[in-house]
Amino acid sequence: MSNVYSLDPRSVVGKKVNRLRNEGILPANLYGRGIDSASLQLQYVDGRNLLNLHGRNNLFEVQISGETEVRPVVVRDVSIDPVTRKILHIDFFQVDLQRTIQADVPLNMIGTSLGVSMYGGVLVQAIDRITIEALPADIPEAIDVDISALEELDSQLFVRDLTISELVTVLASSDALVLAVQRPRVATEESVEVAEGEELESTDDSEPDEPEA
Repeated sequence: MSNVYSLDPRSVVGKKVNRLRNEGILPANLYGRGIDSASLQLQYVDGRNLLNLHGRNNLFEVQISGETEVRPVVVRDVSIDPVTRKILHIDFFQVDLQRTIQADVPLNMIGTSLGVSMYGGVLVQAIDRITIEALPADIPEAIDVDISALEELDSQLFVRDLTISELVTVLASSDALVLAVQRPRVATEESVEVAEGEELESTDDSEPDEPEA
């Protein structure tokens, strides 16, 4: 946690915060277990940089103007404008370094699946993140998922198959599906057409009915 980000107390609240945004200032809130929540603000550039560097769940430090001690925090929530994609608001969660917290950690695909590269299967991702619990300093930025284990069509990978640090407790179901290699749609349609053709041929080869006397 080498970088310490400066936050200032914020007196402007409600709809008036749009004025702050127009001035390049990003509104924020800080809260945590056993502490009073605080309305804060920081430069938009600083907010964008810290999100790019730390994302969510990663531990870093902030210092509020007028305070002598830094606070360990994680980003708990971010509001984004759906049109401009600009950051509108950040929620910081102050953590107790000796107490575990829960976090949704993204899954990062690595490796190559033979079921896809050799057999033309379609890689389908059922979930893109899992919920874990750990001390703040032990929460990973992401969990790697090695898809090289998916060697054949119809192969599947579950939460129980993931390699995860012993310092982390996985709260997601071990039976939850993470990835699967589905058969290519074209091949499926062709097999259906062949089956239908075989049925028609067997019908054509049947003996004609005897004419009635």
